Amino acid sequence: MDTMDDMAQSLIEQAIEGGATAARVINARDIFVAQWVRHKCQFGCKHFGKRFTCPPYAPTPAETAETVKQYRQALLVEFRNRHIDDPDDGPKHDLIHHLLYELERQAFLDGFYRAAAYAAGRCRLCPQCPAEKLEDPSLFHKKDCLNPKMARPAMEAAGMDVYRTARQAGFEIHVVKGKKDPFNAFGLVLLE
Repeated sequence: MDTMDDMAQSLIEQAIEGGATAARVINARDIFVAQWVRHKCQFGCKHFGKRFTCPPYAPTPAETAETVKQYRQALLVEFRNRHIDDPDDGPKHDLIHHLLYELERQAFLDGFYRAAAYAAGRCRLCPQCPAEKLEDPSLFHKKDCLNPKMARPAMEAAGMDVYRTARQAGFEIHVVKGKKDPFNAFGLVLLE
């Protein structure tokens, strides 16, 4: 029987083989959640309310903080040199969501039965999300998601401070200053 460390190492290898740049098991205490992150989604992101994985549909920072407290370890996954408006980056960005879903699924099958994934950035599973057309959104509209099996909120959509969490784990992350600048994206799978 494999140990939890062996299973976590297998997930790291799966992440790299699936297109991630790096992945590390981190202590769940090193996942930082803050209300200001949700505030920046609400007042600064043009996708607010336009995806069922974004606020107001994503878990609140308080809900996320309470969930994270129930875990001991997580897998932080890095995708280096992403681009915001590069049309060639679209399908590759789609890979992030798929890979994190697959990592969550494999973690569950490997014995991390509480595994829960958080993606990076807005959901791109569907060309257009039904949330975009809602005039008065509520959580009950989330049932209209076209891909509920795979749809996962982004770390930032759930209130996770990606910068602080990534830096605490030893990853390099910088503020993007222009649309042409590359950036590092991060996803997370809560393990145990």
